[in-house]
Amino acid sequence: MRRIRGILIFIFIILLGLIFCDYQDFFKEENKYKNVNDVIAINDKEEIKINKINLLREYYNNDDIVGIISIEGIKDFNYPIVQTTNNDYYLNHNYYKNYDSYGSIYADYRINIEEDQKILIYSHSSTKKDIPFNKLELYYDEEYYNNHKYIILETKAGKVRYEIFSVFVETNDFTYMNINFNNSKDWYSHILKLQKKSLYKTNVKLKSDDDILIMQTCSNNKNYKNYKNKYLLVISRRVENE
Repeated sequence: MRRIRGILIFIFIILLGLIFCDYQDFFKEENKYKNVNDVIAINDKEEIKINKINLLREYYNNDDIVGIISIEGIKDFNYPIVQTTNNDYYLNHNYYKNYDSYGSIYADYRINIEEDQKILIYSHSSTKKDIPFNKLELYYDEEYYNNHKYIILETKAGKVRYEIFSVFVETNDFTYMNINFNNSKDWYSHILKLQKKSLYKTNVKLKSDDDILIMQTCSNNKNYKNYKNKYLLVISRRVENE
């Protein structure tokens, strides 16, 4: 009897060890992204030339990574952008391609992130969990905008700096998602319309040949709680290559 009890205790200890190892692996995976960002930041400071996109693709084992988005002045806003053949997959999959209801930051499948005049980038926000695009909610505050006006988009082609010129919540007019325009006049009218909708004046002078970047997430602002569709848009224009 004692021998059987000893064997059972031994098996229990083995199982406990396996469970502990599984949890260790889980926490390692959960913290991988932060470690990658640390590596990228160190390489930037030391001016070591590396291809960050390839580094991230290798780290996450995900060739869908096409860029990195960051906001000047916010140290912890520096995230990969993924892109696939539709706008549904990364609504509920993370950078490891595992199911995740909070999804990823992803580019519209219709655009070329390195070349197109309009870049559309989407992600979730949440009132329950701290996820990247929650930071966009801070742009309701004009003072916050004044201190965080610039977005950096990095791709294999290099870094591009964008200046925010409009912030608003869209509830029914989704023409901001259009990517095809007949001519430069139509394009200019389009971006001026986006600027006029801003919650506050940004005093950014737009040009007819401006390239723009739109970051979209669902609004959690209580003023829009009764709307079925409520998309917070932070819209910027390309100002220079880094």
